[in-house]
Amino acid sequence: MPLLIAEDRGLAVPPGATVRTGYVPVHDVRLACKARMAVGDVEAAYRRRIGCAPAQPWPCPVGKWGGDRFEIHDGRHEYVAALMLGCEHILVAWVEES
Repeated sequence: MPLLIAEDRGLAVPPGATVRTGYVPVHDVRLACKARMAVGDVEAAYRRRIGCAPAQPWPCPVGKWGGDRFEIHDGRHEYVAALMLGCEHILVAWVEES
């Protein structure tokens, strides 16, 4: 059996590309994965956000822009926790290719 190492918020950055971060209005976000979430994972993200409020936690959710909406590929528990706390914006990261 091969050794598997899980990476949270992993992001492959091609040569010459730039990683950008920014605050996005929570209403301009959609989730790439809509599968069920574990309540404990959302609770952990919720507590993490409370612990660093009013700042936002790092690493932040990652994804890509699809028109004027941001699609989260990794970090959906953080997004749901931000909604639960009434956050108007969420810090996210994406890759911009040159």
